[in-house]
Amino acid sequence: MYAALARAVLDETQGAAVAERIERLRRRHPRASRDELASRLIRSAALRCGAAGLVWSGPAAFFGSMPLGPDVGFQVAVLNRLILALAALYRRDAPGRDRLRVRTVGIATGVGAGLAADSLRRGVVALLSRALPKRPGARAVAGGLAGGALGYATAVAIGNLARDSFAGRNAWIGRRRFW
Repeated sequence: MYAALARAVLDETQGAAVAERIERLRRRHPRASRDELASRLIRSAALRCGAAGLVWSGPAAFFGSMPLGPDVGFQVAVLNRLILALAALYRRDAPGRDRLRVRTVGIATGVGAGLAADSLRRGVVALLSRALPKRPGARAVAGGLAGGALGYATAVAIGNLARDSFAGRNAWIGRRRFW
């Protein structure tokens, strides 16, 4: 799993796929500004991360424990692609050291956010197994919803931070919207 994740994150061919995705977005929404396109990219990544969290956390809560699963690898890859896409959208994918910096930041952010969300999901699953010991169905529903919400919120937070950073705005100040 880790070798496949490393290949997916470090693959240099993602640049072409990211550029194609941005061009497809620009063709579909020709009047959209960079911020509107960035919001679409963030929302799409957040939905994918939320779905992975929902699918993996629900059954884990049903059984009462949560092993390290494919949702972390998937979320890391999605967040990395999101950061690369936002960098390309705001024309921050420059050659040389800047490109290496963007890729390194994307990898580090994706791994950090993915592991943090996974830790929170594990905590929720453990809490649910103690709070509802004889209700596995309720644990599965609550765990799935909590896992999906955590995955979605993580992607939105990282996406908004990256968008504001690449756009040259102060990324720490301001009100955030999660929809």
